[in-house]
Formats: sequence, structure tokens, C-alpha cells
Amino acid sequence: MSARPDVLVGFMGAGKTTVGTELAALKGVDFLDVDREIERRTSRSIPDLFADGEEAFRELEESVLSELITSGTAGVIAPGGGALTRPGTRRLLAERARVLWLDAPSEILWARVEADGGAKSRPLAVNHHRFSDLQHQREGLYETAADAIIDAAAPPTVAAIACRDSGIVRAGALDRLAELVGGRRAFSVIDAPVADRVPELGERIVLPGGEQVKSMETVEQLWRAFAAAELERADVIVAVGGGAVTDVAGFAAATFRRGLPWISCPTTLVGQVDAGIGGKTGVDVAAKNDVGSFHPPLAVLSDPMLLGTLPHREWAAGFTEALKSGLLAGDSLWELVRKWPSTRGEDQAQATLIRRSAALKNRVVAADPKEAGERAILNLGHTIGHGIEHAAAGRYLHGEAIAIGLVAALSLSVSEAGLSPAVAAEVVALLTRQGLPTVAEGVSVEVVLDAMRSDKKRSAGRTKFVLLEAPGRAVWGVDLDDAVVEAAVTDACCR
Repeated sequence: MSARPDVLVGFMGAGKTTVGTELAALKGVDFLDVDREIERRTSRSIPDLFADGEEAFRELEESVLSELITSGTAGVIAPGGGALTRPGTRRLLAERARVLWLDAPSEILWARVEADGGAKSRPLAVNHHRFSDLQHQREGLYETAADAIIDAAAPPTVAAIACRDSGIVRAGALDRLAELVGGRRAFSVIDAPVADRVPELGERIVLPGGEQVKSMETVEQLWRAFAAAELERADVIVAVGGGAVTDVAGFAAATFRRGLPWISCPTTLVGQVDAGIGGKTGVDVAAKNDVGSFHPPLAVLSDPMLLGTLPHREWAAGFTEALKSGLLAGDSLWELVRKWPSTRGEDQAQATLIRRSAALKNRVVAADPKEAGERAILNLGHTIGHGIEHAAAGRYLHGEAIAIGLVAALSLSVSEAGLSPAVAAEVVALLTRQGLPTVAEGVSVEVVLDAMRSDKKRSAGRTKFVLLEAPGRAVWGVDLDDAVVEAAVTDACCR
């Protein structure tokens, strides 16, 4: 992704060595485990070195890690779980590396450590209680240092792919654009509201934001601009803006000269937690996103500080996608969103919200890149929501229409999948707290149903649904009776 090495951080048992080895193979670079390198240099085991005192070990660890990073010896590096306890190490990683936090629940990590010999090989793994306490103490260090969060509970191959494709979520992320572009020629496609925030990288074109920009007319405009600039396949498209701009710019990149590489820089909350990541690009022709491609970006850069310029209505619309992600992920992301205040929240909390939402999407996409199976869960609330967005003809932002669709999907989940009514009620309260609609007033049921019949994911003439059995447990490909669907849409439009 860049000249910076990928440094995998995380607690004991997160799989830094296993995932790091696979990630290095994917990227065609070398992998180095800092603990193994220390043992090689000292001819002593880690438990033996720890016997001399943890502080002395951490000092040695920092010295070796610094040498590996500055020398460019490896493209992927895995330090020990406590490396970030030293301020010097944290500064080094912030300045010289892309930091990926492999995170998983304590129960999973403890089981792995026990299976690997427990305290015999890991001096701090005394018992599960102390293990969990230490993990909790270090989470703040990982969270602050991380450019991205990776689901370490996923299979190693999936986690490695997610590591490769995860972006950077950090204040000032756009400052890394020139570094990522490198020696390539860049052409920037920029959303008008952020045009003055984007570094000059070469030729650019500025587009108005909003769903109306996702048209074939815009694509032709971009194609012609690319042709006039004489872009070649070695050049790179940089897309900076909301989800609509990254969608259309990504699609133009995917189709010009049979595919140019591109970099996605989402600047809205909906873009940073969902639309700007995952590699799905497209435009609206007969229905929303019905013409498009799977074209993963070279990199994703998300700067949470850009969200401060968003009107609250647009921020809240993006929160709908984060809430959806929380319902799908369960665990820590669900706990984060269900406690979210009526405001935007603190800066660090916003960054964590974005990283954890992106982690969910990256994990799902890594396991199912072409939406042949599990990736369908990302459409929770979108089947009816897209129909409402179309029928409302611009009255609702995308996230507002999805909020209504999410309420409808959870109502169906209660009746058809056994979801607790308390969860559905809590979601309604969370949406209301952000000022989001939960019912589409004055929207035609027939127009919504007609739009749903044009859904690009229909199979054998049937519209399939994603339902939720519980937070963290979704089911997809659910074929519901027409009368049940019509009743749900009627309820969503007329309550």
C-alpha cells in the first residue's frame, strides 16, 4: 500500500505472526517477528529475557523494532503485545508505519494462548482474569495507535486479506496522498465541498456531490477528461468526497482503458464507514447502483476531522450505516453505537466508530469479495430502504432512507427470524435520538414495491432479504411471502 511497513499490533493470541506471514506473502514482501529476531540476536528465549525485568526487555524490543522499520528490512513486522507501552515506540509507528490492530474478544485470545502453552511461552499469561485485565489496560494504546482495526477472530487468510485492503483512518490522512501516489501521475476527482482541502497532485475535476452525480453523463464527462489528460494504466485516479463521488469516480476508473488503479478518500461519515470502502463502484441507471463493478482501490484514506464540516443531518445519515454495522458485528461495535449520544461524540470516539465499522466491512468483503454469499449481510435495511429512497425522489438522504428501511427490516426480523423486540425498539430509539426518520410519510407503497422489483440482487424473480436473529447474527437470502413484504412496506410508509 505504501513504502511504510505494515506493523501488526495486538494482544497475546491475536495471531500477529500467523496473519503477518500470510499478509507478507500476499504483498510479496518479507515478514519479521520482533520476538523471534530478538531471540536470534541474543540467543536467549523471551521468558528468559523477561526474567531480567520487563523494562529492560521493552527497551531492547524498541531498539530492534526501530532498526527494522528504519532499515526497510521487512514489509510486514509483528512486535510483541506490549511494545506500545513505550512512548518512543508509539511515536516511531505514528511517523514511519501503517499500524494494524488485530483485535478479538478475550475468550478467543485466551483459548489460543492456552493451546500454545500459556505462561510457559508467554510470561504475562498467568491466568484468564489477569490476562483479561491486561488486555483491557492495553486496548487504549492499540486504539490510539491504529490506522485500522482487523477482526482477529476471522480465519488467518481472511484477516490477512483484510489487513492488505484496510485503509488509514487518522487525522491528517490526506497528507499521505502524495506518498501513496509515489512516482505515478495522478488525476483527482473531487467533491466540491472539500475541493480546497485536497493537496495538489496534478490535474483535477470537481464534481457536485449527491446521488444525482452517479449518472452515465458524469461517467462520460470523466472518461473524456481522462482521455484529454492522456492517462495510461500506470497512472492513478484519486477520488475525494462523499459516497456518490467515490462510487462514480471508482466506476470511471474501473472502465477507462479497461481499468486504472484508484485511491478512495471518503470525506463523509457514510463514505468512511461504508460507501468509500470495499471496492463496489457504480452509477444509477434504471435503479440505484444497477450498473457497476467490483474494483478495489489501491488504498483508502479517511480523515475523521473532515467530518466536522458536515451538517448534522448528513452526519446523522452516515450514523445509520455505522448502526447497521454494529448490529451485524455485535460485540464492541454494537456496544459503542448503542451508547452513542445525540451529538457527534468526541473525536477519538468518532475515529473508533469509523475503524470498527470499516473492520466489519473489510472482514466480510475479504471473505466474499464478489458478493456470492455472506457479503449480502451488508444490505441489512437496504432492500426496502433503497425503494424508499427512489420513491421519495430526493426528499430523503441515502442514510435517512436506510434508517427507515432498517426499522422495517428489524420488524421483519422480529416476526420472521426471532429477533428480540427489545433490540428493534432500541434501534428506533437510537435513530430518533439522532433526529433520523423511522417512517416515510407520504411515500407511495406501490412506487416503493415497484422500485424493489428492480433491485439488482433479485434472483429467479424474487427479492431476497437480510434479517437479524440477534446482534452479531444475520441471515441472508431470505425469501419472504409477498404479503409479508407488502405489509412491511405499508407499515414503513404509513405508520
